[in-house]
Amino acid sequence: MIEPAPQAFRPLPGEDHTTLALPEVASWIAIYEELSSVLRLVLSRMDGDGDGDGTTAFRRNLAFVDDRLTLWRDRHQALAGVTIDRKDHSLTYGGRYLKLTRREADLLDFLVRHPGRHFTTRQLTVLAWQNSRLSDAQVRTYMMRLRRRLREVALEGLITIVRNRGYGAELPKPNGARIALSPTSPSRWWSSCSTRSAASRRETRSTLPSRSRAFRS
Repeated sequence: MIEPAPQAFRPLPGEDHTTLALPEVASWIAIYEELSSVLRLVLSRMDGDGDGDGTTAFRRNLAFVDDRLTLWRDRHQALAGVTIDRKDHSLTYGGRYLKLTRREADLLDFLVRHPGRHFTTRQLTVLAWQNSRLSDAQVRTYMMRLRRRLREVALEGLITIVRNRGYGAELPKPNGARIALSPTSPSRWWSSCSTRSAASRRETRSTLPSRSRAFRS
């Protein structure tokens, strides 16, 4: 029996790319990161079954999810006013320009594109630099030097350190204040959608006349 191909993804309920709220943007990033991770896991299990219609559909859905993830990450940087150019190896903020090394640019880009999350030195060597040969001491040296350099563009608090969790990014608000992002987890988002949907159905039922009232009238 051939299983039906999965339906194509569409923008999720409540998704508004014009939002000005950084925490909301961070939540959408977390949601699409989780979707991307799940689809990649499913595809890895399907690889042994050939390249049938189901696999092709999953790859198409994964491409859509990754595109949405890129869109939200770009929106996140635009709202924060922090622009990192990985080709030019530079950072721009508030009209100020800072030339970076390639590793500094890759590191900052990775942290800013994963708001509200923290990574250990070992995770950063693999995820940000794809270089597992770097030692923990080398990563800490890069971090210390980079945090010192960020003072030149008034972003000395951009990189944060949380004990037993690692390094993260705390982005500035447009007014110069800072906001520590705590993105909504995917499970909480789905739960809130279900709650809103159930409440909407109850409200709809309450506005409809009962059969007995309709019959008596």
